[in-house]
Amino acid sequence: MINLSLNFQLPEPWKNKIFETKAIGPINFLVGPNGSGKSRFASTLKGQLSNARLLNTDRLQGMESSAALRNFIGDHFAAGFAKNQFTNFKNSGIQFGGGLDTFVLLEERLDLRIQVEATLSHLFNRKIALEWDSGNLVARAAIGLTGTSYRLDRDECHGIKELLVLLTHLYNDEHQYLIIDEPELNLHPQYQAFFMQEVRRVAGDPQLDRLKKIVFLITHSPFILDFRTVEDVKSVISFDLKHEVPRHIFGLGHAESERLATLVPRLNVHHKQLFFSDNPVFVEGIIDAQFVETIQEVRGVSVAGAGSCIIDAGGCEEVNYYLDLCTAFGKKAFFLYDLDSLFTGNLRACVRSDGSVQSFLANIGVGGDFGKYCGELDSRLTSLIDKLILLDEVPSALLGLIEFLKQFGERKDWRSERYPKARYAVLTAMSLFRNDFVMATSPRDVEDVEGRLQQICAALRQRNVLLLPGGVLERYLPSFAGDYYKITNEAKNSAIESEIQILARGFTQQDMASRYGVLFDLICCLPSKAPVDVGPVLMDYLGGYIHDLQSAISNNPAFGISELKTYMGNRQRSTVKVFSLESFRPEMNGSFTAIVRVTPMLGHGARHVTVTDQTNAGMRGFKLETAQ
Repeated sequence: MINLSLNFQLPEPWKNKIFETKAIGPINFLVGPNGSGKSRFASTLKGQLSNARLLNTDRLQGMESSAALRNFIGDHFAAGFAKNQFTNFKNSGIQFGGGLDTFVLLEERLDLRIQVEATLSHLFNRKIALEWDSGNLVARAAIGLTGTSYRLDRDECHGIKELLVLLTHLYNDEHQYLIIDEPELNLHPQYQAFFMQEVRRVAGDPQLDRLKKIVFLITHSPFILDFRTVEDVKSVISFDLKHEVPRHIFGLGHAESERLATLVPRLNVHHKQLFFSDNPVFVEGIIDAQFVETIQEVRGVSVAGAGSCIIDAGGCEEVNYYLDLCTAFGKKAFFLYDLDSLFTGNLRACVRSDGSVQSFLANIGVGGDFGKYCGELDSRLTSLIDKLILLDEVPSALLGLIEFLKQFGERKDWRSERYPKARYAVLTAMSLFRNDFVMATSPRDVEDVEGRLQQICAALRQRNVLLLPGGVLERYLPSFAGDYYKITNEAKNSAIESEIQILARGFTQQDMASRYGVLFDLICCLPSKAPVDVGPVLMDYLGGYIHDLQSAISNNPAFGISELKTYMGNRQRSTVKVFSLESFRPEMNGSFTAIVRVTPMLGHGARHVTVTDQTNAGMRGFKLETAQ
């Protein structure tokens, strides 16, 4: 990390909040959901740093390849870039973050031109030519194989122009700090990765090497989050939609850094979605994620619409790392995990000191020590294991469990790693075959274990860790036909694939609740958002249409349906594809009944509204009904 004092008051809408840090990395990633204020922060950051260059998201302005707009507003750069405007181009770039000074820099700095031209030639077989024509600089490019020449600023694709601008300012040693807003714009993922390769080459402490610079990247792309070491993750500045002070872990201690370091090699592009969401959802595997996404789709809700995402963490043993990471960055993450994570993973250690978990346990009168309370559950389960193994007569439903327990050998010879699997298997059997379990042990034994497990699950929910109390996810799937105690990937995948196909036939909320039980209930607790409701907006416009229709009928009593359609088409041209007069029946004394049809929109089928001379359009005195 580089010692750099950053202590400044944040712009709106943070309201007088202060962001402070004394150490940053050579590369810094500013991440968060859309609308979380990263760009505002970057503008303020530029003002706080001496000799900083900002490249904003409009950096290709003036290099538009489309002639459509130029035909109407004129073309200010038809002849090229006027030499007498070079100073203005430079000042505009420095002050406002544009990229038009790129061509000026390439003309004036041969060192930059050589590096950029060599890079683009290597990647795309392009040769850059900067020509002078009557006092104007004209940027041209030529394709190496054919020699075909064209205007670089007008006729080149956006991706290559983006790299031209980005690389020019990255290689430019005149600025010690470079701030780039959304460097991924227009870049293929492969070239995002290439750009990050170049950033790593250039980034460093300019106080130690004048050719190095500190880089801030405001990004929405997981490809830009190029994490190689724990120091890269510690260079993340995380923003949220509440506009709280941005979070970072620059000062993370040695022990915490070592824990995080074990996770870094496993953070793939999919996992990095967590940095762009305030409330990511973690499940154990990719097929679990597919099932949860399917349930939410059938429910008619959107995970992405809630600003969330579903990430497969890769097993229950990973939960603590992601929990730590999300806690550090202030994210309200959710975890949907199989019950075995309570026994075979590191979940207990991860939440042992969590205040919300301790408080919950204390409030229900069992003390605030989560680890101790779980240990008491372990003891109860061990006692049940001893009872089950010694049974003379075993209910048929529990034969599979007994066989699983006896595979570990003599009870007195069990090694410590056997116990978590055995305890988890007992809870699975208790959930599946409760009545048989009561017969084999006692009602009190079962109720004691169930009560403790229920309180543990409730305590973990304080931390948004949702445990499946009946075992693994597939235990809740009617299609599962494998061994509940030795679940294979093949059996699990087959069950989930079958369930996804069944769900595709169409299920109601009640159908899914009945079929999946607790699993469905927990999925409903995950972040999601109802589909877009066009109703409120539609009703406003429909009220205006009805008012005009009533006025037309009142002022033109001789009009029939044909004349009214023509009148309304002229009166409200923009509504022609939304509202249409389906029927009109005039009555005595100016009374009438009309039906207005509303076109299908955003998942809604055709609807209609009945309108009379008494309908109060301004007060929405009408009702939309499904069209027959």
